[in-house]
Amino acid sequence: MARLVAASFAADFLQFMIFTAVPFEALRLGADPLQMGILAALSPGTYAILVLAGGRWSDRAPRLVLARASCIGLVGACLALGLADSLPQLMLSVPLIGASMSLFWPSVQASIADRSTAATLERNLGRFNFSWSIGKGAGFLLGGTLLAAIGPDGVLNVACAVAFALFFVLPWPTRRLGAPPATPDPEAIPARALLEASTTEVLAMRYRPLAWIANGTAYGLAATLLYHLPRLVEHHGWGPRTYGIFLGLVFFTQTLVFAILTRHLDAWRFRRGRLYASQVLLALAAWSLPFAGRERLFLTALIAGAGLGICYFSSIYYSLHAPAARGRNAGVHEALMGTGGMLLPLAGGWAARATGTFWMPFAVAAGAMSIAVVAQEILYRARR
Repeated sequence: MARLVAASFAADFLQFMIFTAVPFEALRLGADPLQMGILAALSPGTYAILVLAGGRWSDRAPRLVLARASCIGLVGACLALGLADSLPQLMLSVPLIGASMSLFWPSVQASIADRSTAATLERNLGRFNFSWSIGKGAGFLLGGTLLAAIGPDGVLNVACAVAFALFFVLPWPTRRLGAPPATPDPEAIPARALLEASTTEVLAMRYRPLAWIANGTAYGLAATLLYHLPRLVEHHGWGPRTYGIFLGLVFFTQTLVFAILTRHLDAWRFRRGRLYASQVLLALAAWSLPFAGRERLFLTALIAGAGLGICYFSSIYYSLHAPAARGRNAGVHEALMGTGGMLLPLAGGWAARATGTFWMPFAVAAGAMSIAVVAQEILYRARR
């Protein structure tokens, strides 16, 4: 479990160091708002298409074989991005990141569930969420610092080294290829615990689609920040360091929220009002961001991090509280994150080009977040 947690940290650390460098490199190569939206859509779009297959494969083959294959793909992605010297080459290289991660996350998430009991799953999910979230924040923070100091090539070299090390950090698989994942022996579970787990699984099934919609839209908003915030930062003359600090603060706040939710599980699970409130916070943060000064910019980061934390934890918790097909559920959870990450920045970039306003991507993301809350309540009432 410790190696899975460490691997989750390393994977997002290197991935988001890369994503700190890519938007600024695209601006240097002359990308307009629509091209930035297309660039934003390429990696999550590829991820959303392939991660469903990655989730199914992880239910059939040793999961960590697939996770190691993704490390090789990430090394190749770093090399391809380092060699790109035009916008089309950059666009052709970025999907390699999404394709690689489509094998990594369903395998690692389902491996954590495989190694957990009903009593330890929440604690292990808390450790997992803490590790990848702090890795993401550290990747942005260090990526912005390195970008200002040594440029995008230096950032990509560091990310490539971390991807190589990640191959060895992952635990070595113990089952031969094609063997089904191990499942707990029902006879070993006390009757009371089995009854409680079944009740939890029924409730999780009811809340799962709500959390999937919330999380997919929330991470579309996060992708909007990732690719459209650089233009706003340059408009104010703040530079890549401010960009890295802002996004680092978003995901460090998300990490803190994960720690709180893990310790106070009964205060938020199976309460849709909390889920809706987190999305309202995200919508307000997106609306206010283009008009915030430097000090209020960081306050907005705290609000956005809190909203993202609740949406993500809800989605992964309800996805993995299932007696079977955890890899498939993890695949759907990740695919909807990728779909949101593809559609919202693309729609925002198109709207910005059509209206000539640099703040339009944030307005599109806020509007989508508001619509998602209404859609979830309609779905909940229809399924109740």
